Amino acid sequence: MRNQSWANYIKEKRKLKHLTRRKLAELAKIDPSYVTLIERDGYIPRKDKVQDIARALEVDANQILLMAGYAPDGIPPMEFLQKMENMKLEESFEEEMLMVLKQISTLHPKEQKKVAQMITAYVNVIKEKAH
Repeated sequence: MRNQSWANYIKEKRKLKHLTRRKLAELAKIDPSYVTLIERDGYIPRKDKVQDIARALEVDANQILLMAGYAPDGIPPMEFLQKMENMKLEESFEEEMLMVLKQISTLHPKEQKKVAQMITAYVNVIKEKAH
């Protein structure tokens, strides 16, 4: 699966830390070619590798998981809803949501259940705001 927002996010965070692609790969203990694939093509590695990248970049793991299209680990529902609200403001939201839905279908059933619970909570909040 490819995700340009994810690619831009990683590139921006890497540059803010003044890291080369090779240094990021070294810190994350991944092959340097992965960093190039991520930044150029929007390649999304396995969840554990995304978490390794988060540690290397010293960024919030839940945020980076969300950017990569994975269900965040232990993210409080209200924080998740706020992140979703912020994402809605971006022009590419609908396109990204379609990609996310495709990615959800590839997750392990336990992960799919977590995502479904978060989405249900989000929809319930929207319904409450509408009334």
